[in-house]
Amino acid sequence: LILSFLKIFLVVFSIFFSLVNSYSLQAVSFVTVAVLARLLTPKEIGLFAVATSIAFLASSIRSLGVSEYLIREKEITAEQVKSVVGVVLVMSWGLGAVLLAASPWIAEFYGEQDLTLVLCIITIPFFLAPFTAVPFALMAREMNFSHIFRVDFAGGLIGSVSNISLVAMGFSYYGLACGTVIGVVAEFLIITYYRPKSMEWMPSFRNMGEIFRIGMLISISKTLNTTSQNVTDLVLGRLATMDKVGLFSRGIGLILFLRNLIINSVGNVALPHLSQVHRDGESVKDAYLNAIVLVGAFAMPIFAVVNLSAYPMITALFGNQWTESTEIASILAIWAMLQSVHCFSSQALLTIGKERTIMWYDTLSFAVKLGLIIVAATISMTHVAWAIVLSGAFDLIVISCILYYAISLSPLQVFRAFAPNLIVAVSCWGAIKLLSLEVNFEETNSWLVILLIAAVAVPTWTLGLKLTSNKAWAIVVELCSHLLKVVSRKGSQGKGSQG
Repeated sequence: LILSFLKIFLVVFSIFFSLVNSYSLQAVSFVTVAVLARLLTPKEIGLFAVATSIAFLASSIRSLGVSEYLIREKEITAEQVKSVVGVVLVMSWGLGAVLLAASPWIAEFYGEQDLTLVLCIITIPFFLAPFTAVPFALMAREMNFSHIFRVDFAGGLIGSVSNISLVAMGFSYYGLACGTVIGVVAEFLIITYYRPKSMEWMPSFRNMGEIFRIGMLISISKTLNTTSQNVTDLVLGRLATMDKVGLFSRGIGLILFLRNLIINSVGNVALPHLSQVHRDGESVKDAYLNAIVLVGAFAMPIFAVVNLSAYPMITALFGNQWTESTEIASILAIWAMLQSVHCFSSQALLTIGKERTIMWYDTLSFAVKLGLIIVAATISMTHVAWAIVLSGAFDLIVISCILYYAISLSPLQVFRAFAPNLIVAVSCWGAIKLLSLEVNFEETNSWLVILLIAAVAVPTWTLGLKLTSNKAWAIVVELCSHLLKVVSRKGSQGKGSQG
C-alpha cells in the first residue's frame, strides 16, 4: 500500500512540475511571440520559419531517439551512457557540418540568400547537443522534472529576452537566430550545474550497435513526425512566398501554442509514466485510455471554441496585420481536435516496444499529408489548412486500428470514453455560436470579445463536465477547493495582521 502511494505521489509530483515547466515556458513564449509579431513582418517571420523547420528536421535526426532509449531501458550502466553520448556526438556534429555546407544550396533553392547566414547561426546548437540532450533524458528517466523546469525556464527566458532585444535593435531574423543560440548556450551552462549523477561527459564509441538499431527506428519516426509538423512551411516557402509562410505560420502557431499548453505539458510525463506502468506489469491500455480521456476533456472544448473565436484571438494577441491568419487558425482547430484523441499514441507504442510500427505509421502519415499539402498549395492557404484537417482524419483512423491490434483498445471503447468530452465540446461550440449571432466578433474590440467568450465558455464547460460526470470534474472540484482554501487562508492572515 505504501509502495503504491509513493508511485502515485511520484507521478503526481512529476506531472505538477511538468505542468509548471510547460506553462512557464508557454507564458514566456506567448509574450515573446506577441511582441515579435509587432516588430517583424510576415516575410521576416516566414523566412525564419523555413530556416527553423530545416533545423528541426536535422535535430530530430541527430538525437537518434536516445532520450526514448534511456527512459525505456529497465537498467542502464555508465558504459551505456557513454555510448549514448558517443552516438549523439557522431550524429549531431556530423549533421551540423552537413547543414553548414549545404546552407548556400538551401538558400538558392528557396531564392532567399539571407537563409545562408541564418542557417549557419542556428546550426551552432548542434555542437552542444551531446551534452544537453543526454542529461535531459536522464533527468526525465529519474522523473526529476524540478531540475528540468529550472533548466528549461532559465534557458527559455534568456533566449526570449535575447530575441526581443536583438530584433528591437534592428537585426531582424538574424536576431532571432542569435537569440536562439544564446538560449541554448544558457541551457548548456545551467544543465552542467544540475547534471544527474548518472551522466557521463566523456563519450565512448564502443557497443553503439544496439543504440543505433533501436534509436534509428525511433529517429526515423521522430524525423517524419517533425517534418510532418513543418512540411507546410517548407512547401509554401518553395511553391508560394515567404509572406504566405509567415501568415500560415502565425495561424498554425496559435493552434500549436494551445496544443502545447494542454497536451505536451502532460506528454513529457506520459512516456516515463507508461514505461513505469509496463515495468510494474500493470495495464498500459487502461493507463493510456485514462490519460487521453482526461486531456481530451480540456483540449476538445478549447479547440471547439477557437474554431469560432480565432479572429479576436489573433488580432488581440498579434495585431491587425495578421488578419489573414484567422481563417487558417479556425480551420486548424478542427485538426487539433482530431489530434487530441490519440495524443499519447507514440508513447504507448514505445512503451511496449513497437518502434517499427511507429515508423511505418509515421511514414504513411507523412506521405499522405505531404501529397495533400502539395496539391492544396497550388490553390490557396485555406485549401492547405483543409488538407491538414483531412490528413488528421486519416491519421485518426489508422492509429485507431494500430492501437486495437497493439494494446487491444477498440475504437468503440475510445468513443464511449470520449462521449462526455464530445458533448462538452459541442455545448461550448454552440454557446459561442449563439454569442457570435449577438456580437460581431470582427467589428467589436478584440479584447472585449475575448472576455465575453470566456464569460460564456467557462461556465458552459464547467456545467458540461458536471452534467456528463466527466472524469475531469473531480480535478476541477479539487482545484477550486484548493484555491478557495488558499484565498481563505490569505484573508484570515490579512485580518489577523490588521488586528
